[in-house]
Amino acid sequence: MKSAKLIILIVLVAAVSLTLIVLPGCKSTEDAAEEVAEEAIPEEETAEETEEEAVPAEEMEKPLIANVWLGMGAPYCPPYKETFEAGCEENGWDLAFFDAEFDPALQANQMDEAISMNPDLIILCALDASGMAAGIKKAFDAGIPVLADHTPVNAEDEQYTIGYTGPDNYTEGLIAGEMLDEALGGEGNIVIITGAAGQEAAISRPQGVRDTFAELGSNIEILAEQTADWDKAKATAVMADYITRYGDELDGVFGADDTLAVGAFIALEEAGYSKGDLVIVGIGGSKEGLAAIDDGIIFGTVLQSPVAGAIKAIETIKMALDQNIQVPDQLDPYLNYMPLPKITAENVADYLPGEW
Repeated sequence: MKSAKLIILIVLVAAVSLTLIVLPGCKSTEDAAEEVAEEAIPEEETAEETEEEAVPAEEMEKPLIANVWLGMGAPYCPPYKETFEAGCEENGWDLAFFDAEFDPALQANQMDEAISMNPDLIILCALDASGMAAGIKKAFDAGIPVLADHTPVNAEDEQYTIGYTGPDNYTEGLIAGEMLDEALGGEGNIVIITGAAGQEAAISRPQGVRDTFAELGSNIEILAEQTADWDKAKATAVMADYITRYGDELDGVFGADDTLAVGAFIALEEAGYSKGDLVIVGIGGSKEGLAAIDDGIIFGTVLQSPVAGAIKAIETIKMALDQNIQVPDQLDPYLNYMPLPKITAENVADYLPGEW
């Protein structure tokens, strides 16, 4: 009987002890209740904490750049486009690239399409500056900055653009004129084969040649000038006609780019002329042009690198975006030219094989 009572007493003591002991990792009923109550009340976010939350980079709206380019058919254009696309990607910009296929009407329509996209900036390489005047003004009225690229707009339309990037086509013509005058000794007759009718480069480059002759007091006479749409086959046909018309009166040829200059030599070769019989000067520094200089076919050229041109365009766009240039504001400086080194047989090895 005493043993039974003793056992009952031990059990009761043990039970009481268990209710008082809190094991490691467990909580008392009171503590647990307090925690449940705390969890039931949502923690309010302060305005300050909300402002500190950063928007993920991938969710931020990227600037949209619309490039309205004159056409991809010329050898110069693919490396320009490739470099330009890489620059946009590197800077985190979205790009809409338009190929006008050297069609002024198509480019005018593409300009309207670009405006309808409401991009942060339109970069325009106009095939016909006069033909694009209405589109440039329309973009201005819509509050969209327009940056001229490679072909300047008409003087009266500059007020509707934020700046210009690319080559100085007139200066290229001045340099080409210097080379022609040097090679011909300031005497003789030349013909000119230029690009697309109405395009600024096709106008300014020959004008630069003329002005150089006038400034130098050169006795070189320009017998004729004709367009060939930057096309080698057309340049060959134009030169064949010149040979028929002028024959032995010819001393030199100015091709407004290397493609036209090489096309001119093809016609000369077909007519029985040899390398060096006529002084030929081009512009561009294409692979074909540089090889022709190295081979003695062309006397010289003015380097216009498509890679350097695209890089300068990207740099100018970045400057406009960083400065938050909005119409009617303009960049300072307005003109952003790319480098234009002169290349002859003396330094062509430094530039071979070329970029385009």
